[in-house]
Amino acid sequence: MKNTTLSAWRQPFVRDRFTLLAYALLASFAYLQVSPGPLVPFLHTEMHLNYTIDSLHMSGMALGMIVAGLLADRVAGRWGRRLTFWGGAFGLLAGALLVLFSHHPVVSIFSMFVIGLLGTFLMITIQASLSDHHGEHRATAITEANMVASLGAGLAPICLGGMVLIGAGWRTMLFVPMVIVLLLALFFFKIPVPEARSFVRRQEARGRVKVPGAFWLYWLAMVMGVAAEWSVSFWGSGYLINVAGIERTSAATLMSLFFLAAVIGRFIGSRLTQRIAVEKLLLPMLIVAMLGFILFWLGPSIPLHVIGLFVAGLGICNLFPFTFSASANRIPQYADLASARAAFGGGLAMFCSPLVLGRLADIMGLWRAYSIILALFVLVGVFVVLAARATGQMNSLAIVCEEVLEVEVAADNADLVMDPA
Repeated sequence: MKNTTLSAWRQPFVRDRFTLLAYALLASFAYLQVSPGPLVPFLHTEMHLNYTIDSLHMSGMALGMIVAGLLADRVAGRWGRRLTFWGGAFGLLAGALLVLFSHHPVVSIFSMFVIGLLGTFLMITIQASLSDHHGEHRATAITEANMVASLGAGLAPICLGGMVLIGAGWRTMLFVPMVIVLLLALFFFKIPVPEARSFVRRQEARGRVKVPGAFWLYWLAMVMGVAAEWSVSFWGSGYLINVAGIERTSAATLMSLFFLAAVIGRFIGSRLTQRIAVEKLLLPMLIVAMLGFILFWLGPSIPLHVIGLFVAGLGICNLFPFTFSASANRIPQYADLASARAAFGGGLAMFCSPLVLGRLADIMGLWRAYSIILALFVLVGVFVVLAARATGQMNSLAIVCEEVLEVEVAADNADLVMDPA
């Protein structure tokens, strides 16, 4: 009866100007966030690097994300979301400029660190603001934001391939997000950024926030899912080149299928979250991701590799937004904290997984090293099941407490009736 009443009064999901601005800026960050994947084969050739040094570009970005994940909620609490929002957006410009003029691995790796650090301040603020701004529709907003981000990520290899084909050079792909951020700042700079409630910020600043175990279980599932996603996206073009035998530029362009699948998958996911609880969608998406990955990894022909890559993208794309939304649902009053911890976990996964996979590839070959991704998928499933059980136990406890409270209230009312004095 209560659920029916709540659903009947549920407000429709509205995409206002801030929501659209947040989507566009997140897409710009995603474009630069995935840029190491298609760029590294060109850096590898130009700078004469090995697999381990290649992977440090993604690790540098991930390290920036880890630092931002530890600091962003405190920065937002002290200086406000507007500063972290636009400071992160302009930070993307600085990082892209550094990559544009880098001709040494130290400079290019540091450039990725800058993009990861300042871009993650932007991402954390976007996720927290959308979560607060849309309330009960946070799963839809977060999934749609990540769908648009996938579109931006998918444009990165396409733009790189196009720039190379027309003879403009691979570095010119960096102009795309720079122009977009400048145009957005020109036309949308005055739009208010939703702030967190001052009481919640004070509680977070004083370190009084206590989160349930289910939050951390969904957080662990998110970390494993991000590790799997970035292992595929970062080393996908390298796998197509070195294992499947596809030409370098064609392989970088084919990776756009992975991001196209992510756009489609997140569009489907955003529709599903309006009807089904996000916690119930996690395991079906995980199964799709695993089946697609196995086909991509073990497929005996190039077409099957490509089909598997696409199917894997359909499922793996929703692991982060769904696990993040599930964890945020456990502490809805602490959106900044949930978003910051998600960025920390995502950065940790991005730092470790491509680096570990790259090192294993140097030792045993990329084909064998890819087996670690299958283990990551299994761990996602384990943590999701454990989180669901923990959430069920919490819900049962809440129901018991509610029933006890109702009994106590009824007893008090009975006393009042029997003894009016």
